[in-house]
Order: sequence, then C-alpha cells, then structure tokens
Amino acid sequence: MNQNILKVRMLGCFSLEYKGKELVLDRNNVSKTTQLFQLLLLHTQDGGISKAALIDALYGRAEVENKNGSLNNTLFRLRKQLKAAGLPESNYININGGMCTWDPEIAVWVDVCEFENLVALIRKEKRETDRLHLLMEAWKCYRGEFLPDMIGENWAAVENVKCRDDYFMCTEELCKWLKEHERYEDLHRVSHVAAKIYPFDEWQIWEIESLIGMSRYKEGLEVYKDTERLLFEEMGVEPSAKMLEQFQFMGERTSQAAGAIGDIKERLKEKDEAVGAYYCPFPSFIDIYHVFSRMMERSGLSVFVMLCTLDYAKDSVSDEVEKEMSEVLKDAIQSSVRKGDFYTRYNVRQYIVMLIGISQENCPIVTKRIDKAFRRLNGGKKSPQVDFYVASVGEVCDTDATDNDRRTS
Repeated sequence: MNQNILKVRMLGCFSLEYKGKELVLDRNNVSKTTQLFQLLLLHTQDGGISKAALIDALYGRAEVENKNGSLNNTLFRLRKQLKAAGLPESNYININGGMCTWDPEIAVWVDVCEFENLVALIRKEKRETDRLHLLMEAWKCYRGEFLPDMIGENWAAVENVKCRDDYFMCTEELCKWLKEHERYEDLHRVSHVAAKIYPFDEWQIWEIESLIGMSRYKEGLEVYKDTERLLFEEMGVEPSAKMLEQFQFMGERTSQAAGAIGDIKERLKEKDEAVGAYYCPFPSFIDIYHVFSRMMERSGLSVFVMLCTLDYAKDSVSDEVEKEMSEVLKDAIQSSVRKGDFYTRYNVRQYIVMLIGISQENCPIVTKRIDKAFRRLNGGKKSPQVDFYVASVGEVCDTDATDNDRRTS
C-alpha cells in the first residue's frame, strides 16, 4: 500500500499510519474530536456526512445549549490536531451545503470501509472461486470488533453490530467451504481467529471440527475443556449439544489411539496430586456412572449418588454471586469426599457426587462434612443453604426401568 495514503484501522482497535509512521491524534481515544474524525472517515465512500447527523451522533444525548457551535469548535480543534499529528498542510474537512467531507487531496484507506466493500462484492459474486477469494480477503481484513473503546456510543454500537453480522456471515460460509473441501489447516486458522475475537459464539465448534479432520484429538479435547471452563466462569452455562457430541467423539478416538506402554502410563497419570474427590466433566461422569452401575450387578458394590443443590430461598442473587458460591461448593466437596469418589458440576447451582463403597447409614456423615466445609469456606454466612438428596445407583436404575415400563405400557 502506498505510504502516502493515510491508513486508518477501526476493526479491533483505532490506529493511524502515514508514511510508515504511526500518528497519534488525541491521547483520549473517546474524545469528541476523535469521534468526529472517525465519523468523517467512516462516511468517506458515502459522499460525506451531514452536520445534522454529526450533531446527533456527538451531542444527541448531551445537554448542550448550542450544538451547532459545539460542532464548529470540535471541527476547529480536529483540524489543529491533524496538522500537529504530522499530516500535510490542508483544510482536512470540507463543508458544502451542510455536508462534511474529507479532503480528497489526502488519500485515505479505512479498513472498515474496505471490509464493507468486500462484503458487498461477496453478496453479488456467484462464481465459486472468486467468491472464495473475496471471503478470505474479508476475513483477513476483520481484525476485531469495530472501535471497541467506543462501544458505549450509539453510532458506534450500530456499526459494531452490522460489522459483526457481516463477519459471522462471511466466516460461517468460509468454514463450511473449507470443511467440505477438507482444507482442515485453513479451517483451523480461520476458526481459531474467530474464536479469539468472539469466544462466546462457539466458533470453537469449527476449530474442533478442523482438529478432528486432522486427527489431532488431544488438541481438540484441550479446546473443548478451555471452552467449557470459559463458558461456565463467564456466563454460567454449559457447552452446546454439538460440542458435547464432539467431546464424546474425540474421547472415543483418543482411547483407540495406539501408543507405547510408557506413553500410555504417562497419559493415565493425574496431572495434579490426588487429594480429595476426583472432578470430571459431566459427559465423563455419565460414562463413569454407567461403568459402576454395571459393576454393581455382578459384584454387589454399594454405590450412592448425591445431588448437592445451592438453595438461595427467595433471595435474588447476581450471576457473579452464583458463580462464586458454585466454586465454594466445589471446593467444599473436593475437600470433604474421599479421593476414590467422583463428582461433577450439573449446572451453576448443582453438583452430583458418586460415593463408592459406602453404606446408606454413612451417607449423612458425608453430607454433614460437605455442609460444614461449605459454611467454613463461605465465612459462616447463612445463605445460601446446601440441600442434599441421596439415592443408591440401584434405586436410580430401578426408577429408570420403571419409567421405561410406564412409557412402553
């Protein structure tokens, strides 16, 4: 790109570059002068932006007596800042018939305008190879959300949503094409970047899909676990059904992988020191439950399932408090149950514990230990309470069988 072109990035950050040097317009990234400059450049290919639209965007919600005068003052300050930043001598902003336009004598390239132009071409292009090229160019151009520091401004929020939707459209189509043509390395590159920009929109599904396609199941499992942790810690939700399906598939393939006995032993070792109960993701817990329910049939092993529920009564609590209390309950279970037992998180308020080789009479002892540990870790607070429900695996299986009989009768 010609260095004499003012290069402006608004996707993922806000930066200016001219003649190979970064320019600093204003130390305050959300100032009115900065916003005015961004609005002018955003509309360079639209023939400019009206003063009325600028006033509405910059002062629409502010209690300013003379908004037109305020805009004129901001224009004056912007011209001074552009000159001080190192741009050539110019008036920079032309005003004609109530329309404000950027001086065409100073060539400018704006990434968000480039992205929108590419999206417009994609919507019209029918030839597969040309469309694919445009999709890849649009994906490369989009480096993050539109002006993330400006997201609190209405005009920026509207543009942000538009750009995000266009990016999702382009990336989804690109991922589908790459998978269909088994270009898994490219699929991994595209989806990994998308997952970094939008970690809560499950682009990890495509990332895992690419790793499955390359038989890199161990890496896929790591992506799943990291995503599961992120979704719970930030949003208090579990991965989607599609991601759980991928998890199970990778688990099956990983278990089938051949390897030297030394490598297998190393993989079977616990990474952390074995203290307290063993925590596992819910899909793994289901598999363990099935194994022990079968063992009971032939060995008479006593196994109980305990449901631990955080009860806030009628108290209204925030998502942050729920997550914090969930972690406290997890620590209480970890420290109170034997290391031969298993537990998992069912949802943000509930954990399931599998107690191995215990009698029914001793189950209340375990609930008291967990309750005591929870109160201690929670600083002795009365709320929330922990409710316990305990049933033998045999009872659960009988209930399932009875339910099946009822459904078939």
